[in-house]
Amino acid sequence: MPARTHEDIAMKRLLAACLLLVLSSAGASAASCVIVEHQLDLQAGVQVAKLPPVTTPQNITVTGASSQSAAFSGDTKMIMVWCDTQSAIEIGTNPTASATVSTPMSAGAAQYWRVEPASGLKAALILRP
Repeated sequence: MPARTHEDIAMKRLLAACLLLVLSSAGASAASCVIVEHQLDLQAGVQVAKLPPVTTPQNITVTGASSQSAAFSGDTKMIMVWCDTQSAIEIGTNPTASATVSTPMSAGAAQYWRVEPASGLKAALILRP
């Protein structure tokens, strides 16, 4: 078995440091949810979200603490919410989302809720384990 050189040891230490850096930053990207506000349209007896959206979509950074959206437009009758990670949502005039009590949302699945227009409603979102 050949003797280890200083270069071999230095290379192994460098590789180990790179691996630790990659593993420690794996969860560093921010989780986010997008809220899109819509009016409703009646199509063949079914209410559907009307395009274009009422406002520019809201991007909400989601963490382990409740994050609140801006108030919905007075013309908004339905919201679409899509999150890139498991989250929970609460809707109200001053909502606080809870990871264990609020409505759960699966990652990557859009969900729609009808809301009362001109009621000052907001959404609050939080990460779910």
